[in-house]
Amino acid sequence: MTSGSAREDRRPVLTRIDRVATGTWLLLSVLIGVYWVHQVLRGEEYARQAEDNRLRSVPVTAPRGFILDRNGAVLAENEPAFTLLLYRKETKDLDRSIRFVADLLDRSFDDLKRRAERDRSSYDFVPVVLEDNLTMGEVAAIEAHALEHSEFAVQKTERRVYGHGVVAAHLLGHLGEASPEQVVHRAGKTRPGEAIGQKGVEAAYQDLLAGISGSRTFVIDSFGREVGESGRTDPLPGNTLWLTIDLTLQRIAEDYFADKVGSAVALDPKTGEILALVSAPAFDPNLFTKRLSKAEWDAILADDDYPLNNRVLQNLYSPGSVWKAFMSRAILANGIRPEERVTCTGGATFYGRFFRCHGRHGSVDLVTAIQVSCDTYFYTMGKRLGIEAIAETGNAFGFGRPTGVDLVSEKSGILPSPEWSLKARRHPWYAGETISVSIGQGPVLVTALQVARAFAGIANRDGALPTPHLFHIGENIRTRERFAYRPPVKESVPWPPGARDLVVEGLWRVVNQPGGTATAVRVPGLDLCGKTGTVQVVAQKEAKKAHLLPEALRDHGWFASFAPKDDPKIVVVVFVEHGLHGSTAAAPLAAKMAAEWFRRSTETPAALAADASRPAGSR
Repeated sequence: MTSGSAREDRRPVLTRIDRVATGTWLLLSVLIGVYWVHQVLRGEEYARQAEDNRLRSVPVTAPRGFILDRNGAVLAENEPAFTLLLYRKETKDLDRSIRFVADLLDRSFDDLKRRAERDRSSYDFVPVVLEDNLTMGEVAAIEAHALEHSEFAVQKTERRVYGHGVVAAHLLGHLGEASPEQVVHRAGKTRPGEAIGQKGVEAAYQDLLAGISGSRTFVIDSFGREVGESGRTDPLPGNTLWLTIDLTLQRIAEDYFADKVGSAVALDPKTGEILALVSAPAFDPNLFTKRLSKAEWDAILADDDYPLNNRVLQNLYSPGSVWKAFMSRAILANGIRPEERVTCTGGATFYGRFFRCHGRHGSVDLVTAIQVSCDTYFYTMGKRLGIEAIAETGNAFGFGRPTGVDLVSEKSGILPSPEWSLKARRHPWYAGETISVSIGQGPVLVTALQVARAFAGIANRDGALPTPHLFHIGENIRTRERFAYRPPVKESVPWPPGARDLVVEGLWRVVNQPGGTATAVRVPGLDLCGKTGTVQVVAQKEAKKAHLLPEALRDHGWFASFAPKDDPKIVVVVFVEHGLHGSTAAAPLAAKMAAEWFRRSTETPAALAADASRPAGSR
């Protein structure tokens, strides 16, 4: 009894011990499991986080390559600047941090907040560019608060500078912050917040100019202060780019358009090198080297003259009487004899409708019709040719498709044909429309650059249509190795024997013979060949009353030209919106640019660069 009772008394004690032992083992198992998860399974992650707490990586943007004109005059360069970076992962209260910067730098809280919240997926890896182009005073103010705001860092970088302001703005383009879509599209090449080329040459040759960015890694203490550098990857500077343009020629056109709206383009007809490209009004690309406020951006968009539009390759217009130069090729290519005459009494009736001519030219043949720009002659020939033959010649000159220029957003224009009408308008082509197309009116639409390239097809004896381009020479800033590229000529206009010479003779008479529509701009010894053109904005019963219309309703003026007659070296096309007549609004600039090009063609490159660097008023 006694021994049995003793065993019974020990059972509760043993049970309690077992429970304690089991609990202890369970606890140890949990601790071991947690330790394994943190030290083994997630050990690398925590080690990386610990390293991030000790190190800070700051991107170093590569210096962007300079852009020069063909003679070495600087068009775009860089100057030192400071950028404010935000390390979001070090921010305890984002709104408080943003409010601090907004108050300190007198910036918009909402604008800064939007910048801080973009590309959220990238915050753990790269800092956010919160503000750029800081003044020295602003840098000092931020550094003075480094202890309480360690989430901010000031990065030394470079700011793009366009020393000539609005000059060549549309061909140069500008920089702007990369959009989220551009960051994705350029994965590995562009960071969120980085400025990249958005228009013009800056965009077309972004990779050539940008270089390769580097980075610097700093050791930071518990207060977020940088106490040392632990590593760096030096950036590789961008390449220098020489453009084909001549700055002095560019300035002549820019000055002419100071109070006008329109465009001008000059190119070498043999190579396609663009010597000048002007779209007016222009914008100052330096505006975009800082972050535009909403008010500034809205003001640009509200401008009725659309200064951001590159009118040379984006605006479409009827070619007006400039089209007669190409119509002449269609006439000769389709068996119509150049000596055949048409009598002009001020207009003619076709398909029951009277089509007016701007004068009474009497009996005219092809060459004379070009010289005096007789509408009646081309109406008559257009009816005989039909739209198919006209479209064939337009296609041969490159109309209805891009020229292939090394700039973005080029428009194709419209080259009407029966096929185009069915596809675009869903109805057949009407014969009466051909009469208007014969003199460059109706649905035919072109760009100034297309006209310039097409005139090269007249200027060149072999009818070659070069690809317009701005790239001249590139130079690797590190190796000083230079590289050039000239797009090969892939298209040419097939001219019937003797046809080109007849058209050129007519264009020469326009400028150099009495009765020509542009004799006022004749330059002795230049042998300028050209064609004037007028584009109606509204229908007018009497041309002589056009000057009485409000400016917004006045006709546009064209002048397309090349020089000299026997060995053309330059093509110049000028278009002035609401300029009334090409002879008075556009031709003077074309003649001046052609004459200047020949004057300068005998100078040395050093003299050209020195001349381009002088202010316009000192030349």
